Amino acid sequence: MVALKQNKTYSVPAVDAMLDIVEFMSMNQQANCGVTELSRELGLSTNLVFRIMRRLEERGYAERDGDSGVYSLSSGFFSLGMRLYNRFELRRVALEHLKKLSEALGETTQMHVLRGNKMMVLEVVTPPSDFFLQVIPGSRLNIHCNAYGKAVLAFMPEADAMALLPKKIERLTTTTIISRQALKKELEQVRKTGLAYDREEYNTGIFCVGAPVFDADGNAVAGLGVTGISSRFCEKRLPEAEKRVLECAANVSAEIGYNGNFYNKLG
Repeated sequence: MVALKQNKTYSVPAVDAMLDIVEFMSMNQQANCGVTELSRELGLSTNLVFRIMRRLEERGYAERDGDSGVYSLSSGFFSLGMRLYNRFELRRVALEHLKKLSEALGETTQMHVLRGNKMMVLEVVTPPSDFFLQVIPGSRLNIHCNAYGKAVLAFMPEADAMALLPKKIERLTTTTIISRQALKKELEQVRKTGLAYDREEYNTGIFCVGAPVFDADGNAVAGLGVTGISSRFCEKRLPEAEKRVLECAANVSAEIGYNGNFYNKLG
């Protein structure tokens, strides 16, 4: 009874009808998908089907044959699908490289992507160890005190990057950067070195080293790297972590089509 009540509460008939139409058309691409046929097959009024199809056509998600009036799904859905494919492909490609990075350093490795004004944890790999930091995929984290967020922010137009920040930047620990000017200087260093850090800025005792992942167009589409207890990132271990994080980011970028020389310049 509870589930039924929830379904009714969140039901939007016009949206349900549109999704029914799109799903039917995608599974019956050879069918005669005119307004009358869709109305009959789906039990919807012809007026509703007509209005939905005209709107899909106006938004570039459907095409209508001028002679027969038959509709077909168009490139708008293909574009949406490719965006989702690229996201899932990025995750698939990155996974093996994150595993290798985790094994080499014995620490948790992550990849985050920008979603709105937060960084979303897209993938996490934990080491074969009795003690490690656990991060939940799908979590959305603040961008300003996040090594992976900084890795993405640094390669955005400065105005766009700053627009993602709240008017008052939240202080999470005593080391959180809350000055826009200080953050701009740090992002400038990220552009020079390819490395971004969370020096106990998000959680006391936690240290992260991140680097940007670039796509075929040279856009920073993700940040990845290693996360662990601050005491483990001592002066002796940090250079190896930095080197391996950059190598990991470069390898993932190359696999998704990046052919620029950003990482080569760092050497």
